[in-house]
Amino acid sequence: MPKHLDEARRAALAALSTLLEKDKRLERCLLIDDLFGRLRVVVWPGPREAPSPPALRQTVSDLLRQAAEPYWSGEVWIAGEGTETDRMVYESAWAEGHPEGAEARLRVTERHRNRGGWFKKLSEARWKAPGLDAGEGPPIVAFYSFKGGVGRSTALASFAIQRARKGERVVAVDLDLDAPGVGHLLAADEKGTTAPWGVVDYLLERPRGPVDLRDYYHACRRSQVTGPGEILVVPAGRMDPEYLGKLARVDFEPPSRPEGSPGEAEPVVQLLSDLRLELKPNWILLDARAGLADPAGMVLGGLAHLYVLFATASEQSWQGLRLVLERLGADRVRDEEPQIECLLVQAMVPENAEVAARARAAFSERARDEFAEHYFAEDPDDREEDRLWYVRDLDDQDAPHFPAVISYQPRLAHFRSLDDVADALASLPEYRVVAERIAGRFWTPRG
Repeated sequence: MPKHLDEARRAALAALSTLLEKDKRLERCLLIDDLFGRLRVVVWPGPREAPSPPALRQTVSDLLRQAAEPYWSGEVWIAGEGTETDRMVYESAWAEGHPEGAEARLRVTERHRNRGGWFKKLSEARWKAPGLDAGEGPPIVAFYSFKGGVGRSTALASFAIQRARKGERVVAVDLDLDAPGVGHLLAADEKGTTAPWGVVDYLLERPRGPVDLRDYYHACRRSQVTGPGEILVVPAGRMDPEYLGKLARVDFEPPSRPEGSPGEAEPVVQLLSDLRLELKPNWILLDARAGLADPAGMVLGGLAHLYVLFATASEQSWQGLRLVLERLGADRVRDEEPQIECLLVQAMVPENAEVAARARAAFSERARDEFAEHYFAEDPDDREEDRLWYVRDLDDQDAPHFPAVISYQPRLAHFRSLDDVADALASLPEYRVVAERIAGRFWTPRG
């Protein structure tokens, strides 16, 4: 019977792991899963008494042909052969790979046609935020949900309004480029006026030279909405006949140059830097694309200091959120780095008190299990160690898995203008709790 690709890949890894266990002379093996779903192998033979390259190549090829057909390419590269350039390519591929299972001498490197932002090593936010060591700039907070329609953008608007009413300057960036909304939600006036250009235009135009940042944002500065402060909004772009063509030209793939090497910053990083330096905001808020799209991967690539993750009780929502938790949490722990900070929000909770209580209890229990497996680190031997979020923090109500709750509000589902619901967004207790927990991550030390 034919194998599925993931079955072939697991069988190939098992075969290589067995080979390494049986022959301790082999230094290491790398399985490459290429752009076309074809499997290739690089082998480092180790000391001189290891099998000769031809014999080793034949052994590996026979093993993988049996384990991974029809996805086995037949290509086995021996690291000791070839030119110095070949050896550098092999080492680079090994460095890009990630371990599979307990065998430290075995790694996998994947090649992808798109969605590269989801697979690259997470970067760090480009500056420190208040409360995170020595603050150098405004906190960047990203709002993300695996499924749309859960009130993510509304919650962003609520947070922006609450902070503006404290007299602060907030920048909101619409990075939901496939289904924009924040630009119109936080429009310049009741007529829905927005900036003539936006994120998509900036991403295409900034790499060609300096631009005037004022072309790409508008000000939501109405006393009935923002009070004494202001919200400066970078919309996705004007939804005219040219928008889709421009969006199709945006390259969301991260640059191939090594991390930290010289070169121009990625356009979205440059946008954040320009907003920070020219507008000097107190906050930068990012509305991320839902799901696993390229723009979502870009935002979840480490742009923000804090990720506000919206989820519902559905199994589909948890399946998607699990991938995000692995990326922000477990993957970082395996690399011996702190998790990226996040805050969980249970959205669309029923208004009925009895049903809501059951929904909250079930959601909290599921959140505890998912974070324990995919985000938290195992407890350290040193009880004073506090560099990461640990399993022992599962009972901490300030921990990221302890959900804030936003109930379904019919009056917020349909409204004519933001002016009609701004007071509700600023005053409803659940939205205020979310805002307090976000702000507390930056100015309240972890207990």
